[in-house]
Amino acid sequence: MNTENIACITTFRQENLTGLVEKTRAEVFLDTAEKMARVNLPLTVVYTETKRFILDTLRGLGMNLVPQRSSGMGNIRREAFVAALRAFPKAKYLCWLEPEKPGMVQFVAPMAHRMEQERSVLGMFNRTSMASYPPEQAYYYLFCRAVATQLIGCDIDYAFGPMMMTRSASSYFLNYQGEYGDTWDSILIPRLRIMNNGDGISVLPVNFRNDPRMTQVESGNVVMMLKRLEQLNNVIPSLVSEWRKLREARGSERKSSAIIATS
Repeated sequence: MNTENIACITTFRQENLTGLVEKTRAEVFLDTAEKMARVNLPLTVVYTETKRFILDTLRGLGMNLVPQRSSGMGNIRREAFVAALRAFPKAKYLCWLEPEKPGMVQFVAPMAHRMEQERSVLGMFNRTSMASYPPEQAYYYLFCRAVATQLIGCDIDYAFGPMMMTRSASSYFLNYQGEYGDTWDSILIPRLRIMNNGDGISVLPVNFRNDPRMTQVESGNVVMMLKRLEQLNNVIPSLVSEWRKLREARGSERKSSAIIATS
């Protein structure tokens, strides 16, 4: 798969410039960017509150840096999508990545290849193990996966952020109105709508390992534990509510079709 067909996207905010988690995340992000540069994967980064050294290093690696203009998680992510679409007008696939996951770089081209073969519009990564994560983070991901799998009817690593989509499918994300708070739901709910419309998804099993530096600084960290609870309180209710609405809408469509067919 020619990586010229792929444009990767992320956002970055160093925020607390002296905090251990933030400093570690920035360090790991540079490793992610370096790995991407080695395999000629372009990356658009919408950033704010980031040290000049980090920005200079990213720029030196050829990353497309865009100063953040909007506010709110959902708006910022959509801003990043728009920036990547403008910067790489010939890219067929857009890959949403997270800065602190250098281990995901190796799976980007294989996902694009699979989507090309299967003619799908959305690609999701299913992790084969959670052993490298802090326990509290692993349980969060596993619970979300269990709920999504029960509702949807197939194994989906629902809360795992990285994903790939075709250029045309980006409209699902850009048109999302933030009905469930516009935080983590901003990239998860559009996936559900793609699945519901039957536009075609690819699922790639990946032997991804969380970066050990991130595991070390986040394990047992009370701030991160509270973040996992916040994520759960957004991801699970929005998943259940949206899937119920989608199912009810499809039921109404079938009923209407049956009435028309018999009239």
